[in-house]
Amino acid sequence: MRFKMFRTSIAVLALAVIAAIALPNQSAKAGFYKDKVISIVIAFGPGGGYHLYSTTLPKHLKQFIPDTPPIVLQFMPGAGGLKAANYMYKVAPKDGTYMSLLSQTAALFQRLNKGKQGYRYDASKFNYIGRLVSMDAAHMLYKSLPSRDLNTLKGEKLGTIIACTAGKAAQGYINAKALSVAAGLKMKTLTGYQGSARQNIAMQRGECNYQPGAWNSWKARRGDWLKQKLIKPVALTALERHPDLPNVPTIVELAKTAKLKRIMSFIAGYAPVGRAYAMPPGAPADRVAMLRAAFDKAVVSKGFLAETKKRNMLVGTAPGKYVQKIVDGIIATPDGVVNDTKKMLGYK
Repeated sequence: MRFKMFRTSIAVLALAVIAAIALPNQSAKAGFYKDKVISIVIAFGPGGGYHLYSTTLPKHLKQFIPDTPPIVLQFMPGAGGLKAANYMYKVAPKDGTYMSLLSQTAALFQRLNKGKQGYRYDASKFNYIGRLVSMDAAHMLYKSLPSRDLNTLKGEKLGTIIACTAGKAAQGYINAKALSVAAGLKMKTLTGYQGSARQNIAMQRGECNYQPGAWNSWKARRGDWLKQKLIKPVALTALERHPDLPNVPTIVELAKTAKLKRIMSFIAGYAPVGRAYAMPPGAPADRVAMLRAAFDKAVVSKGFLAETKKRNMLVGTAPGKYVQKIVDGIIATPDGVVNDTKKMLGYK
């Protein structure tokens, strides 16, 4: 399903302002947010799933924040989410006026790249406000393949299954490599395809025939492809099966050895982080608590639920403290598992 907003000139804007359509909360006592603006820094460009969820939340969230401050979106793509993560950790104001929607793989990439130059953030130090939905990646096979059965594809030669990804440091590359190892597939991986939109076009052109991506985004934005059976989900990067796809196994299930299962569990650990909003480290505790409470109320409000249903958006909310626990678990992954994963991925 496509939305009109994705076809507008917003794709060239660096800043999108969310219209304040809700009436002011007259019962809220005036305080810090009077005459303030809240900015949400988004780690990727406009037009994708991050944009979709972040244009839906603010108009409902602001109703539950004292003084109902305007909320704006600031797109900050770069280095697979690294630019935004570094900015939020080092530069963004810590007074409660800045939130972020970072990559769900921020903690995973931090752990895989420990000690490397450029990673100037600690995902465990962010103050997580709440999650809108988990980010289970669905591994989609396109109709052009001779078979879309994993057991049958095991016998196919290298080059039969072709993945289009942004690069070796991208989430798509990690997912593709994980599936190929867990399921025993010979897979060719092409790089240089930035963004899911370009990767979708590449499948239509016959340049590739496989793409992993967030299940919620597939359902919301490519529901027509699912109905027409142009794509078929054959696996999930997740710790458990999704209610929508009870017959689709996880990469953890597909792994045949205990060592591989540990690797796949580490990789799939980012899925429950999902589309999670966070404030910088050092933000005042009372404002963190205030925004967490506002988030928890907004995501069960009638307006929010009605809009997400209308847009065919999956919702699987979780409180900030839950997200914090998941992130802490990723950061605490033993070095042995991390090193085995890096070896599998071809990382130094």
